[in-house]
Amino acid sequence: MILVEIMFIFIAVNKGKMSLAQIREELHQRIDIADERLLRMVYVMTEAYLEEEEEDAELAQIIARYDHSGPWKQMTEEELMEDLKESIAEADRGEYISIEDLKKEMEEW
Repeated sequence: MILVEIMFIFIAVNKGKMSLAQIREELHQRIDIADERLLRMVYVMTEAYLEEEEEDAELAQIIARYDHSGPWKQMTEEELMEDLKESIAEADRGEYISIEDLKKEMEEW
């Protein structure tokens, strides 16, 4: 039953009908009365979220260390669109490698 209530909260949250303070209060109330199954689910979900946040932070640090000029520089929308158009034109001209050829190349690495 509590899981159904959490789903209703999820729907209300996603429709923007609850403030963050309301969400926090509702979750605290539900956690206070939750059974072991729900507590374990919430725990696993929050652990996964925190691990992902750590990975994102690590990735951001790695990216920040790279020289952002040359091929690693951030592209503008116009540059991206131009690059995509050129890639499509190359494919239309047959300037690509097939999966089979790529597999053969990879075997030689």
